[in-house]
Amino acid sequence: MKTLNKYVISIFLVTFLISTAYGFPGMGANKSTVQTGLNNTTQSDQGLQLLQHLIEIDTIQFESQNRLYVRETLTFKNTGTENFSGTLRTWVPDGAENISIGRTEMMADAVPIPLNIIQNGNVISWQDNIGVNSLPPLYVVEYVVTEKLSANSISYSKKLTYPTLINYKYGGNPSLPAVILKIRKPAGSSIKLLDENGDTISTQDVSEIDDSTLYKFSSPQFKEINIQISKPAATPASIAGYVILGLLILLALSYPVLRKKSERIQAIEGKIRTSFERKSEEDIEEPEEAVEEIPETSAESEEAAAETDEAEFTGKTRNELENEKKELRSRLDKIEKDYASGNLIDEEYEELGSSLRAKIERINKKIEKPD
Repeated sequence: MKTLNKYVISIFLVTFLISTAYGFPGMGANKSTVQTGLNNTTQSDQGLQLLQHLIEIDTIQFESQNRLYVRETLTFKNTGTENFSGTLRTWVPDGAENISIGRTEMMADAVPIPLNIIQNGNVISWQDNIGVNSLPPLYVVEYVVTEKLSANSISYSKKLTYPTLINYKYGGNPSLPAVILKIRKPAGSSIKLLDENGDTISTQDVSEIDDSTLYKFSSPQFKEINIQISKPAATPASIAGYVILGLLILLALSYPVLRKKSERIQAIEGKIRTSFERKSEEDIEEPEEAVEEIPETSAESEEAAAETDEAEFTGKTRNELENEKKELRSRLDKIEKDYASGNLIDEEYEELGSSLRAKIERINKKIEKPD
């Protein structure tokens, strides 16, 4: 945006230097005899002309927040016979936030001087002075506005005139366009411009700058600009990617149920498991002594569990043992249901179920043969 502003300022300076109508008081080429003292002042804006109105719309900067960044640069010229000292105005769309305005001189890299804003609905105003035939000041208005999303498109509206309040005459010529519209948009999107009647606005002067489109209007006949930016449609490749990802997620979520109901899937798993077991046996040869110790270890584990249960059951009445057995059966029933619905794999089911059944069996023995 700074590059575009420098370009606009350069054109202004060249135009003013070669035109006698835009000279300064005291310049030899300036034939004006108008008195420019403090007494020759008016609050009326009838002598003001809007030489150029630059509107820059950025749809990318705050795209994640669904907001547009807008920067307007208004260049006024006092073509009257009296110095102007009064109110200047412009229109902003509904929902405009973080509005700021500053005055800057017509020079590169000039820093805007903040001005106080008064907002009345969609109209913002500020106070300033503009001398007769003096070098026009630039007023920079900045704000953000929430995007109007409709059918995968973004819309923005700007009123150039507003009854009884904003009726500035637009200047402009082929070398100095009155309205410049710069739109920064997503790649692949398209732009449509409409006036206040819904008719298409067109111009021969359209150019592309990086990721932006630039429109120039020398003599605008419209009073309002409605901008519609259509976002690029999804490509078949991107749609296919989302479909494949969705199918993979669905398959992962439904696999436990399918596995439980499909004997074919279980058979495939069995073959894969057997293949891994065979490979493990080929790669690792365990000593006979280690193999023989496995049953002993298992027996020791069962004996330890029995001793633990014996210590736990000691001193409990028959009713207490019956209640504990009911609780264990309830847990076993839940495991059976989870396994039937596919929420447990075979290994989990066998481990949990065997442990509960063994404990129930020991309780039964304790009930049948009390101490």
